[in-house]
Amino acid sequence: MKFRVAVASTDGIVINQHFGHAEKFHIAELNTEDLSRQYLESRTVKRACQGHEHSEQSFDAILETLSDVQAILVAKIGQGASDYLESHGMLVYESPFLIDAVLEKILKDKIWEVDAWQSHMKN
Repeated sequence: MKFRVAVASTDGIVINQHFGHAEKFHIAELNTEDLSRQYLESRTVKRACQGHEHSEQSFDAILETLSDVQAILVAKIGQGASDYLESHGMLVYESPFLIDAVLEKILKDKIWEVDAWQSHMKN
């Protein structure tokens, strides 16, 4: 089975962006059968947080851009934003570490089984 993950990163190396400040998400596809991963593309979004304010519309715009993604990796995310994304089928992980290390751990530890990613599949 294949899953897509959106990574909030400025450099494509480290998960270093707060969800609300991210203007780009790197998309990786994880293959659970052969435990491989590959980078697919980067997608630009409008920041969810404008100053200290955000709206559900800004979250919805990001969700639309990431509509084929099952999980999101961020350095930090507020509880309200996390709850909103999860209520709309997105799994959220705060993991401010090297992208490759986190993706490897997801595959090695079969996180998709533990967190029931299949129930979050949209496509």
